[in-house]
Amino acid sequence: MDAAGDYAWPRATSELMLLPVTGLECVRERLLAGEGPDMLVYSLDFGGHLRMMKRVQNLLGHYLIHGFRVRPEPKGDLDVEAMVATFGSKGLRVVKMSWGQGRFRELWRSGLWTMADWVWDARWLEGNMALALGHNSVVLYDPVIGCLLQDVPCTDRCTLSSACLIGDTWKELTVVAGAVSNQLLVWYPAAALVDSKPVAPDRRVSGHVGAVFSMSYLESKGLLATASEDRSVRIWKVGDLRVPGGRVQNIGHCFGHSARVWQVKLLENYLVSAGEDCVCLVWSHEGEILQAFRGHQGRGIRALAAHEKQAWVVTGGDDSGIRLWHLVGRGHSGSGVSALSFKSPSRPGALKAVTLAGSWRVLAVTDSGVLYLYDLEAKCWEQLLEDKRFQSYCLLEAAPGPEGFGLCAMASGEGRVKVVPINTPTAAVDLTLFQGKVHSVSWALRGYEELLLLASGPGGVVACLEVTAAPSGKAIFVQERCRYRLPPSKQRWHTCSAFLPPGDFLVCGDRRGSVLLFASRPALLQELGLGGRAETGAEAGAGELGDGGEGEAAVTEWGPVSVLRSLHGKQGVTSVTCHGGYVYSTGRDGAYHQLLVRGGQLQPVLRRTCCRGMSWVAGLRVMADGNTVILGFHANEFVVWSPRSHEKLHVVRCGGGHRSWAFSDTEAAMAFAYLKDGDVLLYRALGGCTRPHVLLRESLHGREITCVRRVGTIALGPECELPGFMQPDDLEPGSEGPSLIDIVITCSEDTTICILALPTATGSAHALTAVCNHISSVRAVAVWGVGAPAGPPGLTARVVSAGGRAEMHCFNIMVTLDPGAPSRLACHVMHLSSHRLDEDWDGQRRRHRAVKVDPETRYMCLAVCELDPPDLGPLVAAACSDGAVRLFHLQDAGRRLQLLAETFHHQRCVLKVHSFTHQAPGRRRRLLLCSAATDGSLAFWDLTTVLDHGSAALEPPADPGLPHQLGPPCLTVQAHSCGVNSLHTLPTRGGHLVASGSEDGSLHVFVLAVELPERGEAAGGAELAPQLHVREEHSVPCAHAAHVTGLHILSPSLMVSASIDQRLTFWRLGHGEPTFINSTVYHVPDVADMECWPVSPEFGHRCALGGQGLEVYNWYD
Repeated sequence: MDAAGDYAWPRATSELMLLPVTGLECVRERLLAGEGPDMLVYSLDFGGHLRMMKRVQNLLGHYLIHGFRVRPEPKGDLDVEAMVATFGSKGLRVVKMSWGQGRFRELWRSGLWTMADWVWDARWLEGNMALALGHNSVVLYDPVIGCLLQDVPCTDRCTLSSACLIGDTWKELTVVAGAVSNQLLVWYPAAALVDSKPVAPDRRVSGHVGAVFSMSYLESKGLLATASEDRSVRIWKVGDLRVPGGRVQNIGHCFGHSARVWQVKLLENYLVSAGEDCVCLVWSHEGEILQAFRGHQGRGIRALAAHEKQAWVVTGGDDSGIRLWHLVGRGHSGSGVSALSFKSPSRPGALKAVTLAGSWRVLAVTDSGVLYLYDLEAKCWEQLLEDKRFQSYCLLEAAPGPEGFGLCAMASGEGRVKVVPINTPTAAVDLTLFQGKVHSVSWALRGYEELLLLASGPGGVVACLEVTAAPSGKAIFVQERCRYRLPPSKQRWHTCSAFLPPGDFLVCGDRRGSVLLFASRPALLQELGLGGRAETGAEAGAGELGDGGEGEAAVTEWGPVSVLRSLHGKQGVTSVTCHGGYVYSTGRDGAYHQLLVRGGQLQPVLRRTCCRGMSWVAGLRVMADGNTVILGFHANEFVVWSPRSHEKLHVVRCGGGHRSWAFSDTEAAMAFAYLKDGDVLLYRALGGCTRPHVLLRESLHGREITCVRRVGTIALGPECELPGFMQPDDLEPGSEGPSLIDIVITCSEDTTICILALPTATGSAHALTAVCNHISSVRAVAVWGVGAPAGPPGLTARVVSAGGRAEMHCFNIMVTLDPGAPSRLACHVMHLSSHRLDEDWDGQRRRHRAVKVDPETRYMCLAVCELDPPDLGPLVAAACSDGAVRLFHLQDAGRRLQLLAETFHHQRCVLKVHSFTHQAPGRRRRLLLCSAATDGSLAFWDLTTVLDHGSAALEPPADPGLPHQLGPPCLTVQAHSCGVNSLHTLPTRGGHLVASGSEDGSLHVFVLAVELPERGEAAGGAELAPQLHVREEHSVPCAHAAHVTGLHILSPSLMVSASIDQRLTFWRLGHGEPTFINSTVYHVPDVADMECWPVSPEFGHRCALGGQGLEVYNWYD
């Protein structure tokens, strides 16, 4: 279908793709990656800079790249240039590239040759290409001129699931084919006496009980490895496969994957496999697992490459991420668990507690009150001191600080605290703080200037001790600075503490799960004019048992300045950390919180969860590169988890956290000590918490993208030049001058919301941050209140997200300049409010009279309706799967989210909601809402007066405690015969242009006229609703071959639509039925949403398509 040449514009071109990575190949210090039809070229030269060199766009047309084959050059230098054959699906293309001196140039490319069948493997044979095709045949092809030289089938013409070509000449070419019968067929194309005569298989190899997806042959050792649908990897001893009639022996059957295995790679000393479980395993040739690489999300790892010289493994996943891992081999001496052999007749008593002073000194105390030191360099135990007063019950905690900074504290059940210098234990200082049990001790260090020790006693009293060292370094001084009092609770003691820079406040966590803010010096309370009520020990202890004695009655106890009660639930706070102006708290509720102190008050910013199953988050560390790692317990394992790479960096099977344990991390090593079976066990890893691997490209989402929304655009000046891989001759028009960066939000079935930066000039994408507050899939996002922050250039906006389990969250984002970040931007997220339909069910009265909200109710779409005046707060309309359209009122700048009204007018699943306004001269602005359901009907409501007193737009609730009922719609239009998946409006002179797309591939376009009642027609002061009418109604029955999931009216004469048929189509409007202009094929499967916006007059429009990946198009007006 074509259109007149006058309307051949606009023509959309692909600018950026984030799709599953389906092909990888290492070529010396370069990495080739296939993403859709594009080829990405990375430089892996660690002597220089790790960066992307070039994206070669549309190399395979409409085909997906599955592999690369580099032509061997006996006399050539692959470090300078290479001839690469790229294949995938039925396509083949050869390209010659030059990439020397850090610059990429494409020297030549062949035509795109289309084969008759799927290409499973390709191999260079003396300048020609041998191709293994999908129905067990081999063709010899001249890729330069596109000429078929030979075509040899096998007698067994079955469908293949994989194939492997072996040999360097046509005479010795060997085919190993994975047949649909789960067998391996070995045959030789050169055995054909006549061209095109079928060749019988030489050998049939059985063993797998599922389809074989990948094969790898190691000629030097005569081994063949296969990966299968049966979740196993098999190793076969095959000898030289180029010689017919050889024996095949299965020498290894490897089980380690929990799902189908997609890829396998044989190396000289290793076997590497990757599969649907998102795990890359490194095996020995004997079948022993040596390493496990985890970090990819989603549906699996699709591509695998290895660089034997550098001992690298590169993986590409369905999450569009590319990761480089380092092989460390068998028996790596840098990490492992070792027993320190404490049990000895010379060391009587049982171990009670253990702690770490740095990463090379271990302290342990026994039930006889003896303190021991183990030095990892000397590898022996040394008794430091013995004190019978600390037998039976003793707490032990080492002071934080650099290696060699040696202080520890011991606490007893009789109120005693002993501060011990590790190097000179005879200089220990004893204090009696309470007349009862010391429940907990913790240290707080401010640089190297101030060191505090906090000890919790009976009745919630916390003694704050100031510890200083003598100038000689051989003695210490301990002085009680003040006392604090915790809020009342059953388990009333603190669990952790930290200084809040610059040092005016102490942040503490308690056993009740609360986070508290105390003044580090009580005199600051008067200086800063803050709260923190002081009580004497006698007043505070009135009516409480065991709360000190007469000596404590006159001591002033200071209350907290600010409290966030039960932030981490009843299991308690495990750690508090201050970094970058924020406070991070962790707890045994499986979450960690980001907090902000403003005006002397703690304010929650964001709540994040860790990896699935980690219900005990024990701590948080900020690395030197600014990334964070989370410490916690996953069942019986201690885990160090990276939120950035979503992988477990270290795993120690310690038996769980209900034992004495300690953790230490320095630049030299990470250490984890714990008690088990009466001994001290130590796990130590050289190099600290981080694992030596590289994220070549960040992951986007692990599952399908369900919604895409643009927030705004930020302009960067020349001083913040954005690094990119485009060279000056590749830049688009209009890219000179200030760089424009679009901020886009995507949400996904993987329960996350991702905030992306999309520069207009570099053709790249940067993930700024991810929000993981939802417990189920996120299906809709709406943005409002976009503005600029005070000060430097940036962007602020409020965002509301919703999805499964009838859950909705509202948060504020602020994007600011950060010259040190790769994107030159930093994103700060503050959580404002949340709402769930069934969250108040347990507290409702007369529950037996009401029907509980279905917990599986999903919010399908959101629309923000901004009212007049703006200080009323916006309304959020939600399309719900239970057949309701619900209105929520956002108050107090988004900090209160209240269900206002609902209607079940549609009586079936509501798929879309869309809000728009109508402004008539001299009249009040009308706020209109359109909803669409699975029966193809559209309903229009007038929400202008919904918050007015005595408004007729709302009907009283059927039962007290329930929301109001939204009145009947102003107009209902039967636009389609089935569900409406896309909806958009545009104001015009004659009314509003409304367009919708359906599941049957049809488009419906009509003009909606709005007639306002004359002034004075309303009786009793009530405002009448407007009259809505349909004009110029048109339909296009077969606009697309599948669901129309994206639609946008660009102007009264132009519209663009997107469908699951992977067509981006432009339509001409304004002259009767919409007329086809042109169509572009995009590469994102199962597109669920589309967002279009104008960037600038020079750059034109941009369009983001989200589905199983993300693709950005642009076109010029």
